[in-house]
Amino acid sequence: MQVQIVKLRLIFAAKVQKQLDDLSPKDRKQYDKAFEIFANNGPAYPSLRTHRYRCKSEDIWSSSASMAKRFYWCYVEHESILVTRIDSH
Repeated sequence: MQVQIVKLRLIFAAKVQKQLDDLSPKDRKQYDKAFEIFANNGPAYPSLRTHRYRCKSEDIWSSSASMAKRFYWCYVEHESILVTRIDSH
């Protein structure tokens, strides 16, 4: 059995970086942990609960940082991901 090593580079939109910087330490920690799991294991990792939304110009994806926190992203290159938005519901 071959082991596939996934290592993605996450790029944060300026708006997202500002939102992350403004979060409480507890909320920031949840996002940071999700980003680490995402970068090391890819979007298919079960706890991320990744979904694809088809748009006319490109596909937008969302993944969970917790039960109430999500982040939205798209592929920009083969191993690079642009995080375009974070929110909670």
